[in-house]
Amino acid sequence: MRLANLPPAIAKFLQAARQRDFAALAAAWAREAAVFEAGEEFRGDAIGAWSERCFGEEGTTIQPINVARRGPNHLLTVVLNRPGGRPEQCDWSFTTTDDGITALKVVGNSALDLPGPVAAYVMATNTFDLEALVATFADDALVNDQLREYWGKAAIRDWAAREIVGQRLTMYVVKAVDHHGHVVVSANVDGDYDKRGLPDPLVLTFYFSPLRDKIVQLIILRNEPDI
Repeated sequence: MRLANLPPAIAKFLQAARQRDFAALAAAWAREAAVFEAGEEFRGDAIGAWSERCFGEEGTTIQPINVARRGPNHLLTVVLNRPGGRPEQCDWSFTTTDDGITALKVVGNSALDLPGPVAAYVMATNTFDLEALVATFADDALVNDQLREYWGKAAIRDWAAREIVGQRLTMYVVKAVDHHGHVVVSANVDGDYDKRGLPDPLVLTFYFSPLRDKIVQLIILRNEPDI
């Protein structure tokens, strides 16, 4: 399911949270709604206080990167970035009815454990941070994106500005394999690109070659599924 196809109640919640519109946020909840986070439960007016604590600080950004069905629930994965802190990948499990959201379970730090430069690349992509993205590469690094080569930071910067940040690309890592020091990452990819004729989800494979704290080579391919 693409992010553009979120259920109305969840789309309403997400828009209100991103705009810090707490009246609209309150209207997204069903009457008997509950929020569960870190072993605590919030109901009624406590949900409003929870919302302001999570989203109230000016400059807080919420970037959805994946949505999936889990039985009757929708699991929305977001990158939550508050001023002065590090971005955090979280899972929000929503239960909804025609009346709105009846339950939200929050799980923090849901990102897979990745080597430092690879984790930094993924987070920079999902926060649209061009400078942080370019900084993950060595000066003489090579990127091959769908059989097109980009050598060195200047070419990589132009590529990232156009193809990653420019298209607001997001990547949700579903699998990572360390293969003799190379890291093979499979990710569901979304963004503001032409999706006509593409599968849902669009899965790309990222072949990272890290050396110490930098990426020296990255190959990105859309592989054919196994028959």
